[in-house]
Amino acid sequence: MQKNLKTLAVAASGLALALGGSTAAVAAPQGDVSAQVSCYDGASSFSKASGRYTTSVFKTSTRCNDINLKMGSSGRYVKVCFKLSSGSFDCQSDYEWAPSGSWKVIATDVRDSQEFVFFFETTSSASGSYAA
Repeated sequence: MQKNLKTLAVAASGLALALGGSTAAVAAPQGDVSAQVSCYDGASSFSKASGRYTTSVFKTSTRCNDINLKMGSSGRYVKVCFKLSSGSFDCQSDYEWAPSGSWKVIATDVRDSQEFVFFFETTSSASGSYAA
């Protein structure tokens, strides 16, 4: 989640210099707040029909270092399965609880442009948002 922090600090410093200011007056973002806002700004909706364990295939972006999930009306146990170059999937060994209405990191340190699916513990329908 910290990919954008250095870029933002450098960009802000450059802007201050271009406007005739000094880099000493530019503060770098603190913690993960700026990176999270940027990552979550690119969030997309998803839905999974009843009778299925998995969603369709999604792809990570350059905005997020992690795969984040926010369930809609009810929480679910879920894990991420990564698509391999062979076309098969490699799934995380453990399910994570993704609560309704708040963001949960499901997978960390995921490379850019990695294809993946969410694999749910049950076949109940599910919907929400993801940021990856």
